[in-house]
Amino acid sequence: MSVNSKSVIDPVDQQKTLKKHPFVLHTRIVNSVGGGPEKTILNSPRYLRDLGYDSACLYLYPENDTGIQVIQKRAISAGAEIILMVDGTGIKKDSVRELVELCRRRNVAIWHAHDFKTNVLGLLVRRRFPMKLVTTAHGWCITGWKSWLYATAGRICLPFYDATIAVSRELYVDACRWALGSKKVHHIENAIDVEYYSRSLSVREARGKVAEALDVLEPGPGEFLVVSLGRMAKEKAYHDLIAAVSTLAERHVNVRVWVGGVGPLETELKDLVRAASLQDRFLFLGNIEDSRSFLQAADLFVLSSVTEGLPNVLLEAMALEVPIVSTNVGGIPRLVENLESGLLVKPNCPEQLADAIQSMVDDEAMRCSMVAKARLRIQNDYCFRRRMSDVANVYDRCLEAWLPNE
Repeated sequence: MSVNSKSVIDPVDQQKTLKKHPFVLHTRIVNSVGGGPEKTILNSPRYLRDLGYDSACLYLYPENDTGIQVIQKRAISAGAEIILMVDGTGIKKDSVRELVELCRRRNVAIWHAHDFKTNVLGLLVRRRFPMKLVTTAHGWCITGWKSWLYATAGRICLPFYDATIAVSRELYVDACRWALGSKKVHHIENAIDVEYYSRSLSVREARGKVAEALDVLEPGPGEFLVVSLGRMAKEKAYHDLIAAVSTLAERHVNVRVWVGGVGPLETELKDLVRAASLQDRFLFLGNIEDSRSFLQAADLFVLSSVTEGLPNVLLEAMALEVPIVSTNVGGIPRLVENLESGLLVKPNCPEQLADAIQSMVDDEAMRCSMVAKARLRIQNDYCFRRRMSDVANVYDRCLEAWLPNE
């Protein structure tokens, strides 16, 4: 394991600050450009400063994975210090030793894990360095025996953690079961910066901006643009979206789809599109750096996942006044009121997905009504500043009068 720390904070000021405030180390294993949790993790430090905590984001990533460069850029944009460590498979003694030294050097008060492996690493590091342990359950993504094994190992850690944060009611119930009670489990849903995610472009302006940046053609006159944004992985069920668009093509519904994201199934999904003769309707655009413009270009945002916690991208689309069609998994039914702020369908049901998309295409008045209600829902209940205040309260309870090595 090698260490490479990138900081946007002046080192002298940082050392002064460390003497004043407890230090939180956010920890995360990542492949490629990461996913939704990165938005929460990288935006946390600048809010925590005002709440009496200093923090950094530790990312462990595979050697030669160039996706980490995208996460570095996001960290700089968010004003967050990022610490990078090359990490292989499994858990090695040398890796744990380096993490112990890092925690000792930075005088870490709270290790905040964000995935299964960093749950395990936190317990191993605490055996040699005293600190409080907090973890966030962003979602139990179980799509095979390997992910089941990792998930089980991570959840077995919960009784030994000082606090667990669950981003949806379903995750809260599950976490309480694994943590052997609710005393140390806190239900704090994801949230976004509602000012940052406010519509600033018309649909036409956003399409022009995206088309120019990505060197693609804009949808033609009369074409209804559906967008989706997420990792090309099994749990996102993009094969269902492809099947739904195939059904819409048979019905002569004039939709075009832009999909943003990268992942292990990218080649397989492109093959599915070709097999269904949908190349003129389906466009894969890779990693999207400007998600705000991408979402604002849409007539409709679609999420076809079979499992989720509470996806940040759905919050963003709603805040940007983009109509929503989504599967009713995880915490989504608590966020989206079916037939009021969006349309919800069952997972693994391409026919229902096609029907919902067609309903949105056919009813402009319904779309306008839904986006107004969705935006209001985000403004009232999903403010990031309020969320971080709740997280800081969890830290406060964990620390109480205790500070390490003071």
